[in-house]
Amino acid sequence: MSEIMHFETEFVQRTRHILRRYRGKYKLSNVINCTLGLIILPNEMLNHSQNPIWEMPIGGIPEINNLRIRRFEPIKKKKRSGEIENFPKTLKIFLKKVRNGLAHQNIEPVNTNRIFTGIIIRNYYGEGTSDLDLEIEFNREELEGFALFIAEKYLEN
Repeated sequence: MSEIMHFETEFVQRTRHILRRYRGKYKLSNVINCTLGLIILPNEMLNHSQNPIWEMPIGGIPEINNLRIRRFEPIKKKKRSGEIENFPKTLKIFLKKVRNGLAHQNIEPVNTNRIFTGIIIRNYYGEGTSDLDLEIEFNREELEGFALFIAEKYLEN
């Protein structure tokens, strides 16, 4: 093992390498773990990034237009009157909502013919499950492509 000088960048590079090279039995579990690491650990990179992609609306990013986003209405705040204020639908906010769904274990496995083939990630605003603001489904290939996309964008800085 070599010395680590720039943890976040080197973590992203190693994770990208793992995603591209892993050929073991637990490929989907490995992709979930790598995606979680890419969304949580290098998050500070977003705050210092000069890459304009993080502030782009997700609908304007061709690399992720094929994602199966069932719901993305990112709640910023809910007023006592019941009125909801939303965040803009940027890639940065999207990653934060996916991160929250993963971190709070709002993950549902998808099985096809008794084989684990994908996941559904949900995020809820506040306590409980009444205010769903993100729901997305990934199969292994989609999640792997998404994770590699995130890694490449972090490394473009």
